[in-house]
Amino acid sequence: MNKLLLLFSFAPLLFADTIGGIAVTVDDETITLYEIKQEQEISKQNIKNTVDQLIREKLEHIEAKKRNISVSNQEVLDDLNKMAEQNNMTLTQLFEAMSSVRHLSESQTKRKTKEKILKEKLFNAIAMSQIEEPTEDEIQEFYELHLSEYQIPKSIDTVVYLCEDKNALQQKISNPMMYLPQVTTQNQTLQTAKMNPRLVQLLMKTSDSSFTPILPQMGKSGHMAFYVLRKNELNSPSLEVIRPQVQNQMVQANREQILNDHFQRMRLNADVKVLRLPE
Repeated sequence: MNKLLLLFSFAPLLFADTIGGIAVTVDDETITLYEIKQEQEISKQNIKNTVDQLIREKLEHIEAKKRNISVSNQEVLDDLNKMAEQNNMTLTQLFEAMSSVRHLSESQTKRKTKEKILKEKLFNAIAMSQIEEPTEDEIQEFYELHLSEYQIPKSIDTVVYLCEDKNALQQKISNPMMYLPQVTTQNQTLQTAKMNPRLVQLLMKTSDSSFTPILPQMGKSGHMAFYVLRKNELNSPSLEVIRPQVQNQMVQANREQILNDHFQRMRLNADVKVLRLPE
């Protein structure tokens, strides 16, 4: 009896502790302080933007439930395997790359992939019928507005650092003057026309005289990182050369606008309560 009374005496404290962990409620969905902190570590955004993003995700979950839309674990695995294959990696190497480049754990990568697939399904359910083919004038205007984004160098001068041991490679990157015999280097001038487009994007985002994140060696064991020396002969391809890319970007932008409008209206009608936020 005394044990039972003791248990009940602690119940309010346990309940209060649970409530204390809830930061925001969206209808029947909850967002915890832990979720906010974890998402903020990934996105590097301020608390307001992080909370807005998490509220959007909860609204997407609510909408998906209403429409009986779900994403299975197999769909997530299939999508990750496809991504790994496109990048000439094993699934393990893909998880390592996501950890190095985006600082996502395996479970976080799976969660983000699930969210991506859910968004695609929601788009098909909500917005597909509202998408119209862009006119030629609209395509030309979009191309000119985003011209700087399409600039690609003819080649990129790099030093490739290779090592089986990721920790040793990180040591070398942190102190390039350190002698580590297990780390080998190769000067390479990479022709962008012959490269994987995702690798081109990564190198374009890396400033000259800087290292890329550590990556798994493509198709091999071990790890690698590129030191970007310089990008040569930057030029903008003509619209006709990259027309499919431009049109795809327009569709993506249009889709996101339709979804943003839909979920903004949904948020106005939802019962959103902010109880507390991380300090």
